[in-house]
Amino acid sequence: MSGLVVFLGPTLTSGEASLHTTANLLPPARLGDVYDAVTRQGARAIGLVDGLFNSVPAVWHKEILFALSRGVRVFGAASMGALRAAELHPFGMEGVGAVFEAFARGELTDDDEVAVAHAAAEAGHRPLSEALVNLRHGLDMAEKAGSISAATAGRLLAHAKGTFYADRSWPALFRAAPGLGVGDDELAGLRAFVGRVRPNRKRDDAIALLRAMTDAGGEAMPPHAPNFEFEATSFWEAMIATTSRAEATAPRDEALALHALLSPGGEERGRGALLLALALAEAERRGLEVDGAAMSAAAERIRRALGLRDKLAMSTWLKEQGLDLAGSQALLRAEAIVDALGREHALAVRSLVTLELQRRGELGRAREQLAAAGDVAWSETGLSREALLQWYEREVRWLGADLPVALRTLGLATLDQLLTAIARVKAARPGR
Repeated sequence: MSGLVVFLGPTLTSGEASLHTTANLLPPARLGDVYDAVTRQGARAIGLVDGLFNSVPAVWHKEILFALSRGVRVFGAASMGALRAAELHPFGMEGVGAVFEAFARGELTDDDEVAVAHAAAEAGHRPLSEALVNLRHGLDMAEKAGSISAATAGRLLAHAKGTFYADRSWPALFRAAPGLGVGDDELAGLRAFVGRVRPNRKRDDAIALLRAMTDAGGEAMPPHAPNFEFEATSFWEAMIATTSRAEATAPRDEALALHALLSPGGEERGRGALLLALALAEAERRGLEVDGAAMSAAAERIRRALGLRDKLAMSTWLKEQGLDLAGSQALLRAEAIVDALGREHALAVRSLVTLELQRRGELGRAREQLAAAGDVAWSETGLSREALLQWYEREVRWLGADLPVALRTLGLATLDQLLTAIARVKAARPGR
């Protein structure tokens, strides 16, 4: 098996890629694939062109750093590879092509420049939309060739930028052109130019990556000399455990995920999964760690929320969810990360709760409840501080063993503020 590995899909077919390289051609990379290429396939050089980002977790920066730390050359171009190379070239990832250079210089900043919709693996990941970088490049070429004016190119590009990535295509842009003030002559000229030239910057960059790997020595290319020390964080260990365990069950789990998203309540499950994805990505970006105490607190919060009577019941519940020790640790680590970020962004969360109430259609009811409670002070409940807190934790939810932490999570400065808010919740409840 070749010591060269290249991940590609919609940007360049494996059949066309094989004309330019002897590398082992693999489908678009997902979380864990770069790590797998290094540890299981013994890759000496990796080319990253395409990566999945929507249906599954994307390739982590950390696994690319792992590969570089092992002396593996890592090249990136055209799509996900260009994004990762622009971010990691100071650490030794080798970017190739115009898309990489535009991101590295800061001329392009949005990930959606390279995003495309594509068919499933069974259909060869055939692209179903056109990347914005390709539309941008084609419009620029057409302008320079005199097929369209600079003003027309600008209007068409702005329209494409404002279109959802999965709906971008040359035909869609042609259909929109008359409504954007593009005359018949210019539109005909643009159609003819695109049909003749077929501009595809991503494809060109992908081929450039394959040639760069050959020019660097191919199978005999010298190893990378890392300029940093790789740190195996707890998140890294969890990723290894999670991706290794998921290999055998991936098709089943993907079917389960789709079923859960399409079943009643699927929208909220999806939003919860999005929260976890963003939280874990932010933790990875910042190198944020959580300790055992934070994970224990997260476990206790879950236990109480589920009404499980003790730690043994919690352990049984975890097993019922199909979680072994590594999986349980990954779950609790994720929960602890969300808790930590929630405390850090408490004021921002409070500022957006009204928007969330509006999204759920609950704003009117919440306002009615608050108005019914009135401007009550906690001392008017006839309960002591301790008794009022016990009532809340018994009737509503557990605040946590550490009250100062609970205050920070809510963005409050004093215990009196919390008690006053709880008193209003109590006053608004039926049978209070």
